[in-house]
Amino acid sequence: MALGGQEVLLIIGLALLLFGPQKIPQFAQALGQAHAKYKEGLNQVTSSITQPQLSEGVGDSSLTPEEREIIRAAQAKGIPTEHRSIEAIAQDLLNSS
Repeated sequence: MALGGQEVLLIIGLALLLFGPQKIPQFAQALGQAHAKYKEGLNQVTSSITQPQLSEGVGDSSLTPEEREIIRAAQAKGIPTEHRSIEAIAQDLLNSS
């Protein structure tokens, strides 16, 4: 269901009558901040679902030898590896050099 131009004007008019012109920008700002936080949380959940997670570390038989070496090098530098994607671990390893 889409709102037409007349409906939007009616809603804006009622909001001005109920809250006054001083409160409308505050409501809009709070709504924008809430929307931004919602999108941020949604992106975090989406990325945690779509990125493969490493749960067992170096002993995981599904890892390639190169991935095991990345994990060993990260652990030697004190970079956390539990429940993180190999890409995130490699990026932290590169940034620590």
